[in-house]
Amino acid sequence: MKNSVKRQTGITLIALVVTIIVLIILAGVSIAMLVGENGIITQAQRADELTTQAQQKEAIELAVASVQAQGTLELDKTKLEIALQSQLGDTSYTLTENGDGSFLLQIAERSYYIDSTGKVITEENMIAIGSAEQLKAFRDDVNSGNTYEGKYVYLTGDITLDINEEWEPIGIFVDSGSNVNTKAFKGIFDGKWNKISNLKISENNYQSQGLFGFARNAKIKNIGLDNTCAITASAVKQGAIVGFIYDSTVVSNCYNKSNMGNVSNTHGGGIIGTASLNCKVENCYNNGEVIR
Repeated sequence: MKNSVKRQTGITLIALVVTIIVLIILAGVSIAMLVGENGIITQAQRADELTTQAQQKEAIELAVASVQAQGTLELDKTKLEIALQSQLGDTSYTLTENGDGSFLLQIAERSYYIDSTGKVITEENMIAIGSAEQLKAFRDDVNSGNTYEGKYVYLTGDITLDINEEWEPIGIFVDSGSNVNTKAFKGIFDGKWNKISNLKISENNYQSQGLFGFARNAKIKNIGLDNTCAITASAVKQGAIVGFIYDSTVVSNCYNKSNMGNVSNTHGGGIIGTASLNCKVENCYNNGEVIR
């Protein structure tokens, strides 16, 4: 009788343990369904974040529009802050001038870039570059066909390249009839007043050469090449900052201290090689030697 009771007790304990394990497994599945990568709660949180971001972006755009409606396209910080307070209410924020007519707006943990023309870019479209490897990866992505249109790319510090490695320009321009497709950069590139060292172009591999090869309807600003850089290979369009700018591209606050050799007599210069169709070059200077 005692043995029978012990066996029954043992079976009951085993059944209880199995039941607990099953419940734990089921609970685990339920938790995963709720808070996992694609869980219900996680998806709801993401949706709420996107809604809040969309509302904030709309409020910022309305604030910018109200300032510009006062008769100027240039954004004044004081006027913009007043307009932001009107649109955002009690929401706290930090507005920082970038020194080139643009602003960085921080609302809680979200960042927004406000271009000098009033264009608002959300943080998922803001790409930080802090190393030579990241700059090359960005370059390769552009040259693979990603235009970065609507995106803000910025440096977080000076970039030192490998002087023994040939630099391939960001963006590729080719004349019609070639089997190679033209790849343009169409976003905003902000050097944030940093410089690039050891950029070397000594091989004539591209029709348009420089830090950037081809930019279309883009903005490139606040970046410089120091005197450790050298661009000595001849190209159809050759400039230290950009070989060819096209279609309302603006290059501003840029400088070049590198020497440039074999520069084309008609399509070469210290900052820009060729500009076409309503482009602007503003507040730029060249201290490098240009040899034709």
